[in-house]
Amino acid sequence: LVRGEPPVPTSTLTDLLEEGSDLRAAYHASDPLVLRGAVALDGLPRVDDILALIDGSLLRRPYFSVLQEGLAPSDSEVLATREVAGTRVDGFIDPVGVGRHLADGATLKLNQVEDWHPFLRDVNDALDAVFPAESKAFLFYTPAGKRGMLPHRDGSRVIAVQLQGAKEWHLYDTPPEAGAGLDVDTSKEQVVVLEPGDLLYLPHGTGHAATAVDRASLHVTFTLTEPPPSALAQAYIDEWIASGRPAEAGRGATSALARAAALLADLKDFAAGVDGATLVDRALTTARLRDGSR
Repeated sequence: LVRGEPPVPTSTLTDLLEEGSDLRAAYHASDPLVLRGAVALDGLPRVDDILALIDGSLLRRPYFSVLQEGLAPSDSEVLATREVAGTRVDGFIDPVGVGRHLADGATLKLNQVEDWHPFLRDVNDALDAVFPAESKAFLFYTPAGKRGMLPHRDGSRVIAVQLQGAKEWHLYDTPPEAGAGLDVDTSKEQVVVLEPGDLLYLPHGTGHAATAVDRASLHVTFTLTEPPPSALAQAYIDEWIASGRPAEAGRGATSALARAAALLADLKDFAAGVDGATLVDRALTTARLRDGSR
């Protein structure tokens, strides 16, 4: 699980993405990977930054959520309305309500951090450039001795970097064809404690749960989500349409049924000139444009 001696910390994750690196090799492996002291923390968020975001009241849904043992409080407990340019706008974070839940042990999860944190945006872009997946960044602030989520599996690969405090990760077996879900077999587990600067990589579908140890914990998670079959199928259709072939394939058909048959035949024939890498690239480009990524 833990590989090699602790390397000299780097200023960002990007130096860990070089060809032949342990992290790149782990992407297609089936076992978790821990790199001790691998990431320098300069420029990465700190607990004080998170507390300032709460107090500033500028966060809105969907950029934050509050969780404790997998349960979320009602919107009325954590959301507030503010006046913006003379208009009442809903969905802002309520510092008092969120502070109350944090004091009770809840976790604050900040979502799609790459949309508003320039440093993490650069790391996210580097991950997008290296791996055949769409990367997203999340921050988790958890009080001492607490956990935000029950044991679960993500429908993506995961890179977690501990920023402050320490977090105890419980890792469980990954069943064949595992997808996202809560049906995790916890009978066998590995326990890994991450300290600031440590990196944990989890293969797709690895069951896990994480608990802050003896002090408040802050870590960043990058999820690496590969295009699902539906996205690849849509990418194939989009490639076909962009080629201009559909307009020609149905030309001269004398009925709707004949036109449909001609289009289906051409759609099948089009496969000879399309490779998998092209479909993955198009599907990822579509996903990143959809959510505003570069």
